[in-house]
Amino acid sequence: MIEYSHIESLLTTADIGRTVHGFDVIDSTNTYAKQLDRTKAPHGTVIIAEEQTAGRGRLQRNWMAAKGENLLFSVLLYPSFATEKIALLPFAGSLAVADAIEEVTGLSPTCKWPNDVLIDHRKVCGMLLESVSAGGSIERIVLGIGVNVNQTEFPEELRFKASSLRTESGREVDRPALLAAILNALELRYEQLSSFAPDRLLNDWRMKALLFGKKILVLESEISYAATAIDVAEDGSLIIAMEDGTKRHLFAGDVSLAYK
Repeated sequence: MIEYSHIESLLTTADIGRTVHGFDVIDSTNTYAKQLDRTKAPHGTVIIAEEQTAGRGRLQRNWMAAKGENLLFSVLLYPSFATEKIALLPFAGSLAVADAIEEVTGLSPTCKWPNDVLIDHRKVCGMLLESVSAGGSIERIVLGIGVNVNQTEFPEELRFKASSLRTESGREVDRPALLAAILNALELRYEQLSSFAPDRLLNDWRMKALLFGKKILVLESEISYAATAIDVAEDGSLIIAMEDGTKRHLFAGDVSLAYK
């Protein structure tokens, strides 16, 4: 198990990570976070587990991770900003993870729309953003984060798509130090989103994104088609150019991307 007292000593946050619910095994940290009583789970509460039996990612995909080798956690947030900014939380999350990876390992991660973190074009982190509504408005947001840290073996079908920080850096990575760095960076990115217009956050994300100007394959429902990635809009959608020159906006809940 991760030593939580060690993490606390490394935190510079006011809220995020100050309350932690830790588990050896759980079905899903996101599911647990959505059900927590608010009196026991203030803003910034972290739910972390060494293993998830029903972990999931975007588009209902299963999230597979070796026990005790990675970071599997969710952050519970009670947003005080405008609802339209919530779509930008995955950008804040992926930037925070990228910031922390660079700080702890010296690696140079990149971001893939909408919320993946890559190293050398292979995925090392994925996220799942879920919300809970009450009285017709969003009551809480749960940001689930999975980082491949020290895992070195992956299923055959993922071998060329996924990697880990240990594989890429050539050395074992201190998981508590990485977790603390992610939480510290996430609070800064969250404050950036709360206090400023989204331009600054999106500009930082653009600096770490590789896809602009590149040909991509869009997988949407039962069809796929080629396009060129152009930019991200203020609502978090990806702006693409179709082969006939027309432009479209893609939204994260509807599609997935592959590089051509």
